[in-house]
Parts: sequence; C-alpha cells; structure tokens
Amino acid sequence: MSAGGGTALTRRNFVKGAAAAAAAPWVPMSRQPRWTIPPVEPQDVPLYDLEVWQAADLIRRRIVSPVELAEATLERIAATEPRIETFVNQYPADEIMAQAEAAEDEIAAGRYLGPLHGITVGLKDIYLTEGKVTEGNSGLYRGFTPSFDATSVARLKAAGAVIVGKVGTAELATANQWPAKNPWDFDRVAGGSSTGSATGVAASQFMVGMGTCTGGSIRGPAANCGITGLKPTYGAISLHGVLPLAWSMDHPGPMVHSARDAALVLDAVGGEDPLDPHTRKVARYRTAEALFWEPRPNPLERVVVGVPAEDDFLMGVPYDEQLSAFGEAVEVMRSLGATVRTVRTNVLFPGLTSLSSFYLVIRSAEVGAYQRHNLLTQPDNMSEAYRSRVASGVLMPGHAYVQAQRVRRHWRDQFLTVFDECDVLIHPADDIAGLVEGDDPPRPRESTGSKTNMWNLSGAPAVAIPTGFSEVEGMPLSMQVAAAPGRDEIALIVADAFQQVTGHHRARPTL
Repeated sequence: MSAGGGTALTRRNFVKGAAAAAAAPWVPMSRQPRWTIPPVEPQDVPLYDLEVWQAADLIRRRIVSPVELAEATLERIAATEPRIETFVNQYPADEIMAQAEAAEDEIAAGRYLGPLHGITVGLKDIYLTEGKVTEGNSGLYRGFTPSFDATSVARLKAAGAVIVGKVGTAELATANQWPAKNPWDFDRVAGGSSTGSATGVAASQFMVGMGTCTGGSIRGPAANCGITGLKPTYGAISLHGVLPLAWSMDHPGPMVHSARDAALVLDAVGGEDPLDPHTRKVARYRTAEALFWEPRPNPLERVVVGVPAEDDFLMGVPYDEQLSAFGEAVEVMRSLGATVRTVRTNVLFPGLTSLSSFYLVIRSAEVGAYQRHNLLTQPDNMSEAYRSRVASGVLMPGHAYVQAQRVRRHWRDQFLTVFDECDVLIHPADDIAGLVEGDDPPRPRESTGSKTNMWNLSGAPAVAIPTGFSEVEGMPLSMQVAAAPGRDEIALIVADAFQQVTGHHRARPTL
C-alpha cells in the first residue's frame, strides 16, 4: 500500500531506528504499561481511510511514516475538496509537510509522543489557533488572528498531531450553515454546526475533526455523514479558547471514524485546565485503557443497556428503516452479553411538556450576554438570523433565565435517574441525512425538542455511531450511546464493542 493506497507500504528512512524502539508500546503518562494498541497489519486501503488507532500503530512501529500519511492526505484533499468544500482555510502544503517531517524526526529519535503523533486533524473554525485567522463564519471576527491556541489545540500540538486546516462551521455555531456537501450524497444535508468537521472525516480529508456541540452539533452531523461523534461529559475538554455559543451547554469533542479513535482523542485533549474552571478534576483521561484490553467472547456481559420504551420521547418518531436498524443494534448488544432493559427516561414529566421551553431560554440568554456589545456596536457584521438570535437573548428578562436554570437542575436530577437502572442508554439518533438541501423535513419531527439537546442540558456523555444505511435513500443511519456524567468510558466501551462486530463505521463514500 502506497501513500495513495496502491502498492506495498514503503519504509523509507523512517525504519532506520532501533528495532527495540520500534517495538515499544506507548506508555501512558504516569502509569506503568498496562495496555497497548493491538498490532495492525498493513491493509489494502489508502492510508487516509485508516482509523486513528490503526494509523497510530503503524506509525509507532515505523511501518508508515507521518510524512507518508501527510502526502496521502494532501492528495486526498486535492481530489475531493473542490466538490466537498470542507475547508475555510486549508493550510499550505509545505506547512503541513513541515509538521509531518517534525513528527517523523521526533519518532526516529525515540521521542514518540503517543497515538496522535503524526495523525491529521481539522479544526472547526471557532477554535482559536495561534497565528491563524479564526472567524467563526462571522463578520464580527473578520480577519481575527489569535495570539494563542485554545487549550485543546495546544494539547493536540503537544501530542504531535498534524493540523491540516480550519474547517467550516455555522455562523458562530448557530446560524447559516456552512455549505459543505454530505460525502454520501451531495444533495443531502450534512448537518451542523460542526459541518466541515463531519464532512472532512467522512471524505477522509483528515482523521480527526474537532467539533463543538451545544444542542447536537457534533452528533447530528456525525449521524448524517456516517461517522462517530462524541459529545463528552461537560467539562471533560476545556472550552478555553473556543468561541462560545452558550457556555453552560457548549461541549468540545472529536468527530472520527470509531469509538476507539474518540477515546484516543479524549485522552489527549481532555482533563483539568486551570484556564477553564468547569473542567473535570482529573489530571488526564485514560479512557483508551478500557477499550484496548485483550478481546473477550462476551465483552458486555456485565453491562446493562437501557432501551427506551416504544412510547418514550427518546424513541421519537423513527421511520421504518431507522427503527429496523435500531432493533438490530439492540440484538447485537444482547449477542455481546449485555443485559437489555426497557426503561422510561423521564425526559418529560408532569408540568414539563417541552425541553425547548427552557433549552431555548438558556441558549438565547447566554448568546445575548456574550454578544450584547457587538449587537450594539456592529450589528451589520451579523447575519440577519444571528442578529435576531442575539437580540432575543439581550431582551430576555433575567428572571426567565434564572427560572430556566432552576427548571434545568430539577429536570436533570429527574432525568439522570435513568442511570440507576442501566449503565448506558441507547436510542435512535436525531438524523436528517435523508433531507434534501432546501426542502422541509420529509418525516414527522418532534415539537418537544431534539433527541440530542437533552445530553447538553444534562452534561452527560453521548456518542453517535453508525448503524447501517437506508435502503431507500442510501444514507447513513445512526444511534446514540449515552451514559451518566463522568462515565464516558462505558459509553465508548459499548460503542466500540458494537463497532467491532458490525463494521458499519468502516464504510467510506465513493468520491
């Protein structure tokens, strides 16, 4: 397999290091070696189509070099970007190659930094990046060039990642979607607001897309584009240096091909940050340790998987193929040894008829608080849609915001009791991949709120994973796997076990 994927892998000068160094497993910080990524055999697929964990193993063992991966990536971007339109700012080729060459030199010198060393990354254009224009698809930030990196960007760089560019977002993560095309069908919705992060991964333009999620902006595009998207526990990844939408519900997170990939990214960028007081008090995430143990015949034998009752809000109004795929996923969980239990989620309870009744109040008030000065001084640099959202927040009475947060806390306490009955909760994703751009939704949609924003309101982790494809529309189907706050690892364990036996996440669009 070459960089482009045709012939046997080349080793170049990259394999001249000592054999002992080449064979050494990655050792997590401050921890004796207890796990390692299982060896991956070279495959007859292009390098850019590999999952992160596969490429990481080949790079660590010096079968593939970061330079080869970067070359393959640049070829892929050149072949696909004019049609996909993922990028706001693709970095110059010589800059990308310089990052890859630095990674190669470090590894050859025995300074392997971990599983993201040499891995390609695209950043949603609301992550501040030192020396790089960061506009958030907004006239408010036209030409803005930060003097520092967002914490998560700094940690990606420290992990040796190769950043290939800034990618499209809705205007400041809420209005006027970025026009990137869904790689599975250019006429179908890719979703937002982390549009470019999803299309770039789905089109294999980079291996990791960093997105953000306030009400579904990671899991929605991930579902539509047939990839894996993790909204971690609130505070798992620092918000420092990320342009905010509604800071009490904003979650940065990775968009990748697999749950294993998501775990590796969370471990690299997650953990306590003194610059963000909301970050969880953990020195460093070690989620991947839970995913890379020796395989077991029944990996979920001690796991209770909750499935919403048929009339539960979380089941929504699924169409036939989505419901069929979800039913098959439930049976896969059983076959992996899980105990499957029907649960009621208390998403809505007496006196509360809609999540939107307080979700939208909180979002509006927080965006209004952040952008009030800009609304007064430069309203013409906002689109009409964004200006309207900011204005509604500015005009929101303070007592309405306080009351909404009080309801939210009461609702959260009620809702999260579902995890007294199960370890994870699975349900169909709120996907709209079958929707043609510009058309109204062809299927009934809930008027009581999205099946994604509840996980932002609660702060609990949720990961969207592919469950197959619609035979009628040929578009990806997806489900969410969620867990109690702080239990990101169990959500990813269940998602990974499902992916290892189904393989839906390995599908790639023909471009």
